[in-house]
Amino acid sequence: MKQADTPPRKKIKKEEGEEEEEEEEEEDWGDSDFLSFSSAPSPKGGSKRRECIVAGASDSAGPTRPDGREAPWNVVSLKARPKTQHPLLELHNEIIRFTALMEPRKEEVKAREDLVDRLRDLVGRIFDAGRQPEIKVFGSQATGLFLPTSDIDLVLMLDRTKAGRANTSKAAGKSSRGESKEKEDREMVEFDAAAPVNGDRDPLLVLADALRSEWGLELTYLEVVSRTRVPIVKFTHGPSGLSVDICLNQDTGPKAADLVLEFSKALPPFRPLTFVLKYFLAARGLNEPYSGGVGSFLLQMMIVSFLQHREREEYRAIGKPSECNLGALLLEFLELYGIDFNYCTTGISVRHDGKYFPKGHPSRRQNFLHPRDGRLLAVENPFEPTMDVGQSSFKIWLVQRAFEVAVRVLMSMVSKPFEVPSGGSILASILPPSEEMWKRKSMHSLRRPAKRRKRM
Repeated sequence: MKQADTPPRKKIKKEEGEEEEEEEEEEDWGDSDFLSFSSAPSPKGGSKRRECIVAGASDSAGPTRPDGREAPWNVVSLKARPKTQHPLLELHNEIIRFTALMEPRKEEVKAREDLVDRLRDLVGRIFDAGRQPEIKVFGSQATGLFLPTSDIDLVLMLDRTKAGRANTSKAAGKSSRGESKEKEDREMVEFDAAAPVNGDRDPLLVLADALRSEWGLELTYLEVVSRTRVPIVKFTHGPSGLSVDICLNQDTGPKAADLVLEFSKALPPFRPLTFVLKYFLAARGLNEPYSGGVGSFLLQMMIVSFLQHREREEYRAIGKPSECNLGALLLEFLELYGIDFNYCTTGISVRHDGKYFPKGHPSRRQNFLHPRDGRLLAVENPFEPTMDVGQSSFKIWLVQRAFEVAVRVLMSMVSKPFEVPSGGSILASILPPSEEMWKRKSMHSLRRPAKRRKRM
């Protein structure tokens, strides 16, 4: 998809006598209509709010609710936008403003960290020090790429030696005594359910009981999901409204979070695209792997793969890293996975700067070609190359269809004539504004308090 020529940039002069305002310095997206693949925002630690103030391409309002209010991520009057504003530039700026609205704020990060600290304290008290209990954060909580409604993903790390000896002894007993041992094993499992906290009982059950007894009415939901590939404890903390998923001894989670952070630094468009596409899927109920949707990690690998190939193609064409409009990148991503990508024959790997591979190759067929449904998206796990990250997303064909519809809707809005309809919000055509967004807009300003600069 070719990027259209941008209109001339216009300078906005300040009125005489008006005091100049200086905003607190933030991570630099660049006062430009494009993001460069070669320069990531300057790291300053933590999650920072970002704004893109583009001369000649300023913010606009868009009535996306029956009461005529503008889209919540648009904060400046429509009058400031030139009538000849190119839709791709407007879409680029809307994506930046949407990211600034939805990315984590200090008070939200603190509330989540406080809840994790309470869990660490609880785990330290209910498990023996000899088992070296530890709570580690992974997923969007560790990368800072979480939406306000995103779960907190945690892993409970315990020394496996004791549990391993218990499981080995039971297996040996069954083989030596035969079928007569099966009844005894079942009785032992029932006995383990009532065993002391530091016995051989399932640690997730121990944790669930401790949460139920110590946190009590603070929990509005608690469940141990054991019939899955990775058993978890799920609960919702009532006062904060935060949902938490805790698994056991899955050390690839924190490693994956570190990898995502590296990609986020290397590919500046990755972060805003992630926020937009995560909300896109969540608004359609297609973001939960256990229900067949696309989870955060799978989505991030899809975005990384897209950006890897996109950067490589641009470098081959012009001989240097490109500067990319986020609106054009969003359209190209939706076009790739909604129309062009062959899910039946092609797999994705982000290792070694990214590549595609044939799912039917003899070395790949066993792990990535699923006879029951050849349409499943095959994505190689960067840490376990024989594991398919996309195999649980059995509703990928619905995701593909949603991407296809979205790209056609956006193309109808950014095609000629260039002028966006008065009061229109391009991004709101695929991202339905929610009450949470309006609440965030009313409670928090997108701009940091300005500091007055003294005149000399």
